[in-house]
Amino acid sequence: MEPDPVRHTFFSADHPGGRSKPAIAGSALVRPLGFCMIPVMIGAMFSMLQGFVALPYLTVGFPIAAASAMIWTWIRVRGVICEIHIHEESVAVRSLFDAALPSTDLEWKRIIDVDQQGRSASVTIGLSSFRIQQGEWPVWPIILRSRGTARQFH
Repeated sequence: MEPDPVRHTFFSADHPGGRSKPAIAGSALVRPLGFCMIPVMIGAMFSMLQGFVALPYLTVGFPIAAASAMIWTWIRVRGVICEIHIHEESVAVRSLFDAALPSTDLEWKRIIDVDQQGRSASVTIGLSSFRIQQGEWPVWPIILRSRGTARQFH
């Protein structure tokens, strides 16, 4: 079924679908925390195998790893686009964090540039640039066909 020709709304496969912001942040934190804890665990393991005290690795390493994972998660949930709205000559996008139970209005901006490169596209909207991947958008062909609705979207 084709979307309304005047206004198109597209959702990526990562769209939160009504989940809350804490749920989105918590589920996005799991992988970065595990990745950041790998050096701490390796250091503690080698320390224990050599007969040294492993507690400093854990008491100092865990807060550093947790802070790094939280920063990584914050950047990711604010930077991954999961919702695109196209209306005539304007476009509005929402990140994972903004799309989780959205409470703010959409910020409509003009599309400056679209550069399709194989299975991805680099889109410049206002002063921000985004990269969208074909595999994350189940409606990729419809998004490409809707580019004609915005005069700048070519």
